[in-house]
Amino acid sequence: MSILMPAHRKIDVHMKRLLETNDIASIMPSKNIRLCEVQAGGPDKIGCIPRDCWNFIDDRRRFRIGVGDAEVIRKFFARLQHRDRNLFHLIDIDDEGRLRNVLWINPRSRAAYEYFNDVVSFDTTYLVNRYEMSFGAFVGVNHLNRFY
Repeated sequence: MSILMPAHRKIDVHMKRLLETNDIASIMPSKNIRLCEVQAGGPDKIGCIPRDCWNFIDDRRRFRIGVGDAEVIRKFFARLQHRDRNLFHLIDIDDEGRLRNVLWINPRSRAAYEYFNDVVSFDTTYLVNRYEMSFGAFVGVNHLNRFY
């Protein structure tokens, strides 16, 4: 009965990976959840209710970059560049038309760099560690060559 209390419900890392992998493989959510229940030894042993799994799958779908998303971002930067000719952007797209890397430099950042020579980089890594956690790092070098 405690499984019904939100504080006691949790989708473990292995199950999250399995749900997302099966969803990418186009397995319907109901079958995906049933597969997790069978592997865990029954619905009462998965540590959550099916609605939690549905919500997890839905959240992952919302944040997954798809085939047409790179084109949307390209059009967005084209509109910005049409308004401000000093905006610079580069978009790296893989062989399947999906977004890999984006670089943009707006005029204000360029002016600050010319004055201070400071550089800031933001790098995100997703699903590369065993804890399936997103990681974002801000790395910068200021005009005194100090890292921050």
